[in-house]
Amino acid sequence: MSAGGERPAVPDLAALGRGAWGTFVHGPSRPVLLRVLFAMATANDPSPIWVDLRGPDNAPDLGGPAELGWIPDHNLFIVSASDARPQDAMGNLALWTMIRSDEPDAAVSQLTDFLRLPSAVQEAVSRAGGAGARPMFVVANSDRVRDYYPRDARGVRPIIDAMIHSGVLPLFGSTSPPGAGRMAFDFVFEVRAAGLDEARAGVLFCEKAPPHSGFPEGSSHMLSSFPAIAAALDAQPSRATF
Repeated sequence: MSAGGERPAVPDLAALGRGAWGTFVHGPSRPVLLRVLFAMATANDPSPIWVDLRGPDNAPDLGGPAELGWIPDHNLFIVSASDARPQDAMGNLALWTMIRSDEPDAAVSQLTDFLRLPSAVQEAVSRAGGAGARPMFVVANSDRVRDYYPRDARGVRPIIDAMIHSGVLPLFGSTSPPGAGRMAFDFVFEVRAAGLDEARAGVLFCEKAPPHSGFPEGSSHMLSSFPAIAAALDAQPSRATF
């Protein structure tokens, strides 16, 4: 509350797409987290790419956008956790045919990091990237592949940069507890809600944000105060709401 008793202004979720930034969102409830990711993505891009990292049964998560039919088939990439390992061998082989001798070191590094992404993710990034506005690129359930990737911010940032360099804005979601590598992202949010039943009273806490983005670090806002998030939390399987 401000000194006059007024609530602080609710930041605009479209701020996530106003810079060449990567965003990480975590929380204890997977259905709530996935719906918040959907709201954040569609607030910036009406047709985001959605990479759905699946569990051992390869089934969509109940209550999430993929299971509810909110993601068009042409934008949905289903990847099993076992297929999401970095493609080091493939990447190293491909480098011999793709890198010229006069490539600057920075370009070589970014290309190497991109080629280490799983092949399905590379395909999705390549399809989404290009001229015009940067599309939102959601990697849902990234906690399922955490063991395959670096754990610290220094190791994670090159992966983010490779995706941004390829023309997309990465938006990662992970159930809690999150790893230290999350601080490599430009925005870091915690979704504080135990489940869908009480999600409207839940909170979006900003751990990290770029200066002047509209999201002060350490700020909290009720999930229901964001119209796009409130609509996603309340929505039924029909996509008519969006």
